[in-house]
Amino acid sequence: AGRSLEALYSEDTMKDAESRGKEEVSALLRLRRACCLSLERRRQELRLLLRAWHPDKHQGKGVTQSRANEVFCYIQAFKPVLFPSESKSRT
Repeated sequence: AGRSLEALYSEDTMKDAESRGKEEVSALLRLRRACCLSLERRRQELRLLLRAWHPDKHQGKGVTQSRANEVFCYIQAFKPVLFPSESKSRT
């Protein structure tokens, strides 16, 4: 994932998501929509996405735990894009 808001909307980012799978495309689209929201709503949307894809929620279900982990990590990589000031303060 890119490290800027522009990267979130880039064609390359969408191509990368498409190459990974439909789950990543869906997550990317939700993350793009979340960028327009208030800080608190962005946090909430990220939490909802991460909770939905947490590997522990996918034990013995249709989506394998390893696949859920891939999507979870993909989503997590966009946290610095959604919250750039928080990322800078932690480095």
